[in-house]
Amino acid sequence: MQPSAVQTISPEQFLAWVSDQEERFELVDGEIVMMAGAGRRHDSIVVNLTTAVHSQVRAGPCQTFTSDTYVSTSPSTRRMADLGVDCGKPDDDSLTADKPVLVIEVLSPTTGGFDVTVKLAEYQSLSSMDYILFVDTEMPNAHLYFRGEDSRWEDRVIKGLDAGIDFPKLGLVLKLAEIYDGLQFRERPRLVEAEPEQDKGPGGLSIS
Repeated sequence: MQPSAVQTISPEQFLAWVSDQEERFELVDGEIVMMAGAGRRHDSIVVNLTTAVHSQVRAGPCQTFTSDTYVSTSPSTRRMADLGVDCGKPDDDSLTADKPVLVIEVLSPTTGGFDVTVKLAEYQSLSSMDYILFVDTEMPNAHLYFRGEDSRWEDRVIKGLDAGIDFPKLGLVLKLAEIYDGLQFRERPRLVEAEPEQDKGPGGLSIS
């Protein structure tokens, strides 16, 4: 067997290196992976979420964190969630969440499928995690995964600007109208039923 051409590094080496980078990177199984850039809609939703979440948890024992703080999903993987809540006691200079209880990912057309499969499984494996929220950028929809009373994962889809999302363990409620504040949505194409053809008599004449 030939040695792998991909060089892996430790999380400590990665965090020391990434702090000086302008681009966004994750560490995945010891390999450095560049993150795709986000659009204006994505950024607007993240800003709205940060404002709404931070205003409700700031007075309690937990802290809001952004994508500048990594989530350790395995000994060799460090993920960047768009937003989260840490109920641990991280050091002031730490780049990693201590006890992430909530993570929020704002989905993009290019990364949405990956986030709701691979990242979802990684987040669900964390013992501290209670809530995982995926937010759509194109329509006012969200998908919440949460631990039920028996600690098993359950999920719920939330749709429409009049809807809200409850996180009882955090005393947090998010309204979709707040999440999508200032954004416009494209109208979905409507299916139009074809008008029934008139009965025709001999010779193709219409019969009224």
